[in-house]
Amino acid sequence: MGKIIPRSFEALRSGEQIQLPTFTNNAAAIAKGVTAAKFPRRLIYLSAGGTGSVPCLAVSDGSTWRQVAIGVTAI
Repeated sequence: MGKIIPRSFEALRSGEQIQLPTFTNNAAAIAKGVTAAKFPRRLIYLSAGGTGSVPCLAVSDGSTWRQVAIGVTAI
């Protein structure tokens, strides 16, 4: 029997875009119940959550949200 491929992988293969949950900052995510402990390995977008209130990504390590700087413009 073939390997079962999760729906998310099928979506990526077909060219669908990934839509991350978006929050203003870490506190806004937590206020909506999106805590690092409840969603380990989850990736979210924070529109003003980075250092200096700039947009960033955040990933849960299972106990806290870790900032991932977005960086320079893609080419």
